[in-house]
Amino acid sequence: MHEIDAAELERLRASERPPVLLDVRERGEFALGQIPGATPLPRGLIELRLPTVVPDPGWPLVLYCNDGRRSALAAATLAAMGYRDARVLAGGLDVWRASGRLVIEGWGVPGKAYGERVAAAGVPQVTAEELAARRARGEPLTVVDVRTEEEYLRGHVPDAYHVPGGQLVREVPALLDRPDAPVVVSCAGRTRGILGAALLREAGLPNVQALLNGAMGWRLAGYALEEGPGRGRPAVAPETHADWTAAATARLSRDAGIRFVAPDTLQTRQPHYVVDVRLPEEYRAGHLPGAIALPAGQLALHYENWLAIPSLPVVVVADDPVRPVWAAALLQRLGFADVRVLAGGIAAWTADGQALATGDAPPTVFGLAAAQQAAPAIAPPALADALRAGRVAVLDVRGSGEFGMGHLPGARWLARGKLEFGIAALVPDRATSVVTVCDTGLRAALAAATLRGLGYGDARYLAGGVPAWRAAGLPVVEGLDGADVSVAEAQGDFGHTLWSGPLQRTRTDMENYLTWEENLVKEQP
Repeated sequence: MHEIDAAELERLRASERPPVLLDVRERGEFALGQIPGATPLPRGLIELRLPTVVPDPGWPLVLYCNDGRRSALAAATLAAMGYRDARVLAGGLDVWRASGRLVIEGWGVPGKAYGERVAAAGVPQVTAEELAARRARGEPLTVVDVRTEEEYLRGHVPDAYHVPGGQLVREVPALLDRPDAPVVVSCAGRTRGILGAALLREAGLPNVQALLNGAMGWRLAGYALEEGPGRGRPAVAPETHADWTAAATARLSRDAGIRFVAPDTLQTRQPHYVVDVRLPEEYRAGHLPGAIALPAGQLALHYENWLAIPSLPVVVVADDPVRPVWAAALLQRLGFADVRVLAGGIAAWTADGQALATGDAPPTVFGLAAAQQAAPAIAPPALADALRAGRVAVLDVRGSGEFGMGHLPGARWLARGKLEFGIAALVPDRATSVVTVCDTGLRAALAAATLRGLGYGDARYLAGGVPAWRAAGLPVVEGLDGADVSVAEAQGDFGHTLWSGPLQRTRTDMENYLTWEENLVKEQP
């Protein structure tokens, strides 16, 4: 293992080939404090995600955690995976912070800072009180919520349509009786609403505003959110205004200098990133092998999790000519120098016989086959019987936020990345039967194999994870009982803003968050 100190890290980051700085702690820990410019990749997800996040195994990497222990274990995994230049920050974040160097908070910080710069450039915003007053006067306002379906269902401004951010140019014009009709764009807080409003204005709709502070601002003003499907997605077809949409997209493509790449050329551009900007259900139905699912409306917030090397080419893919152009323009504005759109999209890829992948699982997971041989799976009904008989300890190895949102009764939380350091305290007797649990069975299988290697001879994993448990009609419980973690860390791990339940944001939480986000434009380096 090659250790470097903070001064050496700063020197390397200023070089012509700066290393990827990987934060291998849990996402909630990352949200509470991180080195600027780091890419979050929890140690427990390395085998699943690293080949996508860092597609060049020869690229220099620097790993850090709090104190260096998890980084050292992660570095060993990277070496086994064929990454040839991985170093560890000696002493981790603790030493970095103690030296007086900058530490920042939050997740999606680069994209949120960009959103604040866009807002400062002149995106008009309307307060919740003003919106409510205009509605009370009977003004014909169209409100659209640009978040994910899950977030929309959990709570949105009453009577808002659900139009995911990547769909705005295709779907919003069909909701309006005239181009200058008033539109208000909302999200959870600030970024996606601001960027959505800016996008529609750039597309040619002049009377668009962002809801100041989004659903948080609505709640803080004393108004209730509407839960459930509400108005949902617009019932009108996007083709209603196809000419207008095509003209706006062509104008952006020209002004932003969008470049295209043919499918046969794409296969020679190695290494590179392929970003699929369609909706999750479209991605699952069929996507280019190895493509990253980054819906266009979530791109600004989530690209930090996947696109770790900004100098590598990025190819944007969809099955229509509109979404990839707008997404490519956004990526250029976020600082990616070599961005192209796959000419002809999905249809062009399959036209010459190229196959598509389906589902969400990565095409390969390093070490998975060996792990599944070392530690057998257990089906949900059998695990339920063992739990009722008190014959098994259940360890949930997902993130703390995932645990808080729903876990098996009696389960304890121990993220896979912390397994070696926490298992002895939770399960001191190595003869105990232990079953690991995650969202798919992948992380849990790897964790069970690790436990076998640590001497837990009866370690198994839950086949299919929590979804399989639910599908069998078995109960889950919410909350952080069984997890040695703060609510703030679990909120940061989950990511989405929650309005009720164990991870809900309080009024103070929301006020502090909004103040932090508004200050990003002043504070970020």
